[in-house]
Parts: sequence; structure tokens; C-alpha cells
Amino acid sequence: MKARVLFGDVYPALKRLKDNSVKVAITSPPYYRQRDYGFVGQIGQEETPEEYLGRLVEVFSLLRRKLTEDGVFFLNVGDKYHQRYGKSHLLQLPYRLAHHMVKEGWELLDILIWYKPNHMPSPVRDRFANTYEPIFVFAKSDNNAYVRRGSILKVPLQPTPWKHTAVFPERLVLALLNRVSLKTGDVVLDPFAGTGTVGYVAKRYFPLLRLFPILIEKGEEYLPIISERLGDVEVVEVPDEVWRWKAVEEEDIPDVPPRVVNTDRYGEMVIAKDTEDFLRLLRGTLEREFITFHREDALYIFGVKENNLKALYYPHALINHGYTLRNMLVVEKDDGWYPLFLFARASTRVPYRFFLDRVRRPPAGGKVEILKDAVGIPVKDTLSKSRREGKVKGIISRYPDGHPRLVIVEWEDGESEEMVLHPSNDEEITESLTFACPKCGFPLPEPYDPLGENVCPSCGAALWRDIGSTPVPLEPVLQVPVEISEGGNDKRRPLRSKYRDLSRINWGASPAARKAVLGEYFTRIRLYKVPQPVVATYLQILRRERGLSIKDVVSHFPPSYRHTVGHWFRKDFGGSIPRPEDIRRLISILGDPTGLLNLLLKAALKLQTVKAHTKGRNPGDFWREEEIHRLALLYRPNGGKVLKRQLEAMG
Repeated sequence: MKARVLFGDVYPALKRLKDNSVKVAITSPPYYRQRDYGFVGQIGQEETPEEYLGRLVEVFSLLRRKLTEDGVFFLNVGDKYHQRYGKSHLLQLPYRLAHHMVKEGWELLDILIWYKPNHMPSPVRDRFANTYEPIFVFAKSDNNAYVRRGSILKVPLQPTPWKHTAVFPERLVLALLNRVSLKTGDVVLDPFAGTGTVGYVAKRYFPLLRLFPILIEKGEEYLPIISERLGDVEVVEVPDEVWRWKAVEEEDIPDVPPRVVNTDRYGEMVIAKDTEDFLRLLRGTLEREFITFHREDALYIFGVKENNLKALYYPHALINHGYTLRNMLVVEKDDGWYPLFLFARASTRVPYRFFLDRVRRPPAGGKVEILKDAVGIPVKDTLSKSRREGKVKGIISRYPDGHPRLVIVEWEDGESEEMVLHPSNDEEITESLTFACPKCGFPLPEPYDPLGENVCPSCGAALWRDIGSTPVPLEPVLQVPVEISEGGNDKRRPLRSKYRDLSRINWGASPAARKAVLGEYFTRIRLYKVPQPVVATYLQILRRERGLSIKDVVSHFPPSYRHTVGHWFRKDFGGSIPRPEDIRRLISILGDPTGLLNLLLKAALKLQTVKAHTKGRNPGDFWREEEIHRLALLYRPNGGKVLKRQLEAMG
């Protein structure tokens, strides 16, 4: 039996199917604001998340009529972060969609977790990288063909020869189909078919059952791929038509008796015993008692040892109450999983406490790319106001393994000698500047606390009051990397890739796509990363010591700086660090007794390429239950030990 492809928009195509005819539906619809599929009216490009969810609810309500009475629907939907006031909030789109589908009459049978062992790396430092996606199992009623098994599917992403960057792994589709009691001739549907993986797996892995794949796809470029994978297919063109839908209306956190937890002003980690207790915890975060007890930069990790939809839906509403949801962590246990929600105040003054380096996992140990010939590689100056560009003209010296160490860069306005960071320890170098107490020399774990008293933890001396109490920056001795594995190319060939002609919105998280489109290049960056509030506090002290107002400082700069200089003295998210040319002028005006401003003048070239973080991997948002005590290290130096004792006491 030929597979059938309905070529057209999903809603009118679904209308063509007979009611009660589809045994299994497996799909992953376009994610919200993730990719542009190039046609008018596409799902995923709506103005608001509520409109996006409303359209999908309408589509899947129609799909429900097409399922057989015992039919099963596997739905995979990815999440999205929403930018608001400089913060990004996890929208909880999958669970909100499931919530509204249940309200429309669906039976939610199971929530599976698809963990990707080879998930895409991420440069994020203020949250955990995404490593999983949920798969909801829906049916018309309790009398269905679903076979319940384990709720966690560990299936790697699968490389493909196609540009489509959201392809289902075949092993994942196979695992889902194996959870259904199939019969000969059953219809298997994918309403958003893409490259046709669902149909391909149904035909290849179940030949004796002679399953009948029906695929719906609007993108014309995917039709040849589907035909190539499935062989001879019947293509039926479906005309577009206007169909109605309405945006969903969301619910706020239920008005239940609040449970307020005030044990640590730096943050809290609490795991509720059940959903009702969890909702009380959420409600407790709205109480004035909770808000005033905790620091503005506190980090909260609230969880519940259940994974029902009621517990998974309501955390999205934290954004309406002054919080930003950063992660939903999946905690794997022997008999399933449960969620932990990581959130913080949506402060515009201070970043929340999230010390990622304390919980990184060991590096994977991959090879470091060595540039034998860096001549001709582009250089982008991220420090200069003109954002000038240039290229490497020559190599003056090298590291022991041959990687360039000092190069000549030819700019549009001249040449300069530039130091090159070695890719094996570039993050360690840029983050290696430390500060010490000016009284006793004790290394400070945090150079400046914008919300604290700022005293030396060793001698108790007050810090950051005047020049005499200003911590002293300690510049490290730059170590030459050794025992670096040889690799890389002697010649920089132009990259060829299936992603070369994709628009930026369609790159997704693929490192291969980013590398193919952007290539490799150097950026000129500050040698040392210094927190902006530290710089602002130092500048404020220098200004007061000289008896100058900000207006006095502004008078030494051109008129165009009238609205710029003030930002250098701000400690909140409106603050900025001066560029090198401005730092030189500030030194002439204010001086630099500790040498911090001169250290900010130091620059180096960093190779921009796809590689693992040298300090270790972001552990991601999928954890084993026996590891979660380490999460308290994110906001407390000894938090892991304290929390482990608490969890052991809870049993």
C-alpha cells in the first residue's frame, strides 16, 4: 500500500481524513518563534504564545475526531524563552498546551521525557543547557491501545543529510510505535511530517503489519525527500482555506493557603511531597514575608515528587508576579521522574546567584584545534567603538604546540601586535582575575556584593568604602598550555555544509550550522572579565576621592558622551564598562591607584569556533536524584552539604 502525502496546510488536510480512522498519530509541530518555513499563515510565527497555543489546540481538536476510539497521539513540543526587561523567562509552552488540550477533552495518559545524550552544547552561563523535550501521550478515552512502559527515553539526536534541523530520530519514533498495540493495516499519521521520518519508520520496521502512513506537509522542498525515503508515494494536493481559532486564556497560580519557606536569604531549595503542597509553595513566593526575607539576587529551586499536569502548568505564571523562570529540571529516579523549577526575582538591579562553575561536569576531553596557519583569518574588534575589522597578517611567535601566540593584525586604520589566547585555556585566563583584601591580603570569594555589607571574611575589614579599603586586583601568571593534542588543518579551507544557505533563524542550536555559516574568526576581547558593578563601584570611589561630580567627569568628554558617561557609574543592568579609548581618558581624570583600569586595557584575540568549555560542561537540565544536593552550590558555597543532610533526613 502506497504511503499518502497530503500536500497543504494542516487544518484543511486533516478535514480530508475520515473520522475514527487513525490508530496512531506522532508529530512535532513547529516550535514557537523557532524557524521560518517560508509561507504565509505558518504555525509558529504568531505574535503571542497564547495565539500559538490557540492554533495548536484547534488543530489537535480536529485531530482528536480522526483518531480511532482506542487511538493514541504522541505529541512532542519544544519550549521557548521569552525576553522581558532584559531577562528571559521559560514559557512552559509544552505543559500549557497539554493543559488546554485536556480542557478540550483529551485524556492525558503519560508524560514521557526524551533525553538527548548528544544534546547540542550551549554557551549560556546563567541557567542550565536544554537536554530534553517532553512527549505527551494522549487518547480519546481510558480504553486505548497505549502500552505503558518506562517514562524516560534516552535517544541520541540523529545526523541527517537534509537541511531540516528538527528531524525526529528514527529510534525515537520506533520506541513510540512499540508502545502501541498495533494491528495489520493500522493508519499512522504525522500532521507535520517534515522529512517523513514517522512514515519511514512505520514502513521499514513493521513490514508484516503493512501499516498505512499518512503524512501532512506544507513545505514543497520536503516532498522529494519523503518520496526518496518511502519509495512510491501518493501525493494529494490540498487547497488552502481560512479556519478559525482563538488565543488561549491562561490561569494564575491558585489561591490556596500559602506555605512560606524562609531558611536561607541567599536562596531556597524545597521539594514538596505532593502537588497540593507544591502549589502552596508557589503561592508562598507571593507573600511579603517571603519577598522581604530573601535577598534580591536569591535563587529558588522548588520541586515536587510528582509529574502530573497540574504541577507542571502553574509555574509559568511566576512571570506575572515579579519572577523569571529559568529552568525546569527533570530529576530521574528509579521508577520515573519529577520536576524541579529554578527561578529568581526579575530584578533589573542585580543578577541572581548562579555560580555555574561549581557544578560543571568534567570536560569531555575532545581535541583542541591547533591553527598551524592563522594568516588571513578575520579579526573583529569587539572593544573599539567603531567595531573595526581586520585580518591576521603574520605570526610573530607560537605556543609549544604550534598555535599562534603573538600575531600582527592588519586593520583598516593600521597594524597592531595582538596576543592570542590558546583555545585550551581561554576561559580560564579571561576569568582568572581575582581580588584580595587590602588589609590582610585574603583572596575574596566575591570581589563585590551589591546587596551585602562587603567585609573581608578573614579579618572583618570593611571593603569598598574608599581608596584605602578598595580590594586589590591580583593578575595571574599566564600559563603556557602543555600536552595539547595535535589537530586542526594547515590550510583554512572554505567550509561546505548543508547549512550554508540557511537563514539565521533556521540555524537552530546546531554547532555545525553556526560554524558553517559564520566560519572561524578571532574576536579582540578584554583579557580579563570583570563584573560591571565592580568597575562602577571603583569609578564611584575615584570620583568621590577627587571631589568630582558625574557632570564634572562628563565635561572632559565630547558632547556626544552626555548620555554615556553616567552609565559607567551605574551598578544595575543599565550600567556599562567603558571602552579602552575612554578608559585612558578616565585614568587621566581620576587616576588608577589599584591598577584595575589599566588591567581593563589589556586585550587578546580569542578564536571563535565550536568547542567545549575548558572548565567543564554545563550539566544541563536532566539530573539523577542522587546528584541534586549539588544544586545548592549554585547559590551557597557549602550549600550542597547542608542540602544533602536535609534530603537524607527527609528519606
